Amino acid sequence: MEEKYYGIGSSSNVEEYLKPGPDLEYLSRPCSMSEFQYLDKTVVYWELDKDSGTVCQDFIYENGIPLISERLKEFFDGFGIDNLFYKKVILQKKDTGLEEPYYLALPPRINCLDFEKSEIDEVLNAADEIVIQGDKVGRYDIFKLAGVTNTEIIVTGKLASALEEHKFVGMHIYPID
Repeated sequence: MEEKYYGIGSSSNVEEYLKPGPDLEYLSRPCSMSEFQYLDKTVVYWELDKDSGTVCQDFIYENGIPLISERLKEFFDGFGIDNLFYKKVILQKKDTGLEEPYYLALPPRINCLDFEKSEIDEVLNAADEIVIQGDKVGRYDIFKLAGVTNTEIIVTGKLASALEEHKFVGMHIYPID
């Protein structure tokens, strides 16, 4: 049976969730394009938006920067996910003293998009309809697409099912093909 693939996104429409402020936008391009060479492992402190809530969701995907909670990182480690670049990020709200540890969890881009069967916007170089060649995914359960500007984080059906079972807060899982 052919593998199904899913995208993961964050549920950002809930007012109570943490909302990072704009001060780390310099990470947006390296994260969006999986350009690991521009990132280091130094811990960073990221001030939350002044209108941020206080509920600590497990998954935040803001400006192309994927952040996961310690709970989700432990799940990934237990699942055998070993292809992510991690950088510790402390989300904080100085006026309330809130400090929550998260991890930037950046998947690599891999060449698995079937360009002949996918629908590609030639102006934006973005895949509007994604068809993945499963034989090129290899052992990765989480990744991004190489060769296009898409920023979706893609997971295998096996990982998507396990994530749904654990009911991680703030994570939205949707089919991509």
